[in-house]
Amino acid sequence: MPVHDVLSKDDPQKMHTLNAIGPFFMILAVVWLFYFVRKDRFPDKSFAYVALAGFTFSVTSISMHTLNKAVVSFTHQPAMVTSVQMLIAVIVLLSMHSKEVLAADRKQMMKWCIVPVAYAAMLNTSLFGYQYLSLTLVTVFRNIAPLITLIVEGFIMPPEHQPKVTVPIVASIGTMIVGAFMFSWTETAFSWFGIGLIVLNTLMAILDRVLQRRLLVEECKDLPISACMVVNNSLGVLPTLLLAMATKEFQGFEGSAANWQDPGVIVLVIMSGFMGLFIGLSGLMCQKAMSATSFQVLQNMSKAAVVFMGVEIFGDKIDSPGRIFGIALSLGGSMMYGYARTLEASKEKDDELKALMKEEKAASTA
Repeated sequence: MPVHDVLSKDDPQKMHTLNAIGPFFMILAVVWLFYFVRKDRFPDKSFAYVALAGFTFSVTSISMHTLNKAVVSFTHQPAMVTSVQMLIAVIVLLSMHSKEVLAADRKQMMKWCIVPVAYAAMLNTSLFGYQYLSLTLVTVFRNIAPLITLIVEGFIMPPEHQPKVTVPIVASIGTMIVGAFMFSWTETAFSWFGIGLIVLNTLMAILDRVLQRRLLVEECKDLPISACMVVNNSLGVLPTLLLAMATKEFQGFEGSAANWQDPGVIVLVIMSGFMGLFIGLSGLMCQKAMSATSFQVLQNMSKAAVVFMGVEIFGDKIDSPGRIFGIALSLGGSMMYGYARTLEASKEKDDELKALMKEEKAASTA
């Protein structure tokens, strides 16, 4: 039975993580408390609402990656961490939306029960990846997820909904691939198994998104989001615990028990649960309240900040011109991809508007 290192009270990584994320967590708590008390000051699409959404997304995006890497490194039990995060989400959601969840249509909730399997797989493959790769390397290889998405959606989506393949898209993905290759060429923490987990995580994310999109517009269109999230997290615990058994996490608990009892680790796990809950909420708020370009800028700034956290807290190495150029290409390619997709969406809206105006003009002259 493996015995993991027991954290000291003032373990540097633990203290650095707490010092880096703790203040942001407290500020976020105060800001959202003010929001719930004075919702009248945050009308939709107002400056205050946009600022709240943008700040929350940035903080939660950076914090979630950093916290997940930290708690997996400290506990060595990613499935158990995922289970705790899911239980926190269920408790918070039921405390805030219990009436809405209890009043939800039972037949639609039953149909939704196929989603938690994909949802749990997505979360678990993400956390397991942190066990085999550095935080920076995870960020770099997640940047090439659009390539996997492009291939998969090209097979499973109908022609009219397949993603477009243009020169800017190919160039941006190619830039990210070259950047990933250059960065990882001398990476001592490189693991093909870890890369495989990231690829699997991307596939699970696509499956989860496609399932939810289909159900929300068809079979479960009247199901409130709160009920969907409660079902995802409550039922998602079951396959997660089975995974913990299959990977012998329960058998290794004795070796990690001291770390699980460490007050600092407990705080970090609880913080990760809340950050996971709020990143989904703030992402929806951002997409509703700001332009796609602004949201892409937030996402790319968050990725750069995550790389900084990897270097400062976990000692990730960016110590050669090749690795620096590789990370620059990876982040730059991600920005290019986001910008290209934003231009496509803007052009599609303009074309739809022109077509609508043409139809109205034809109808008025008829």
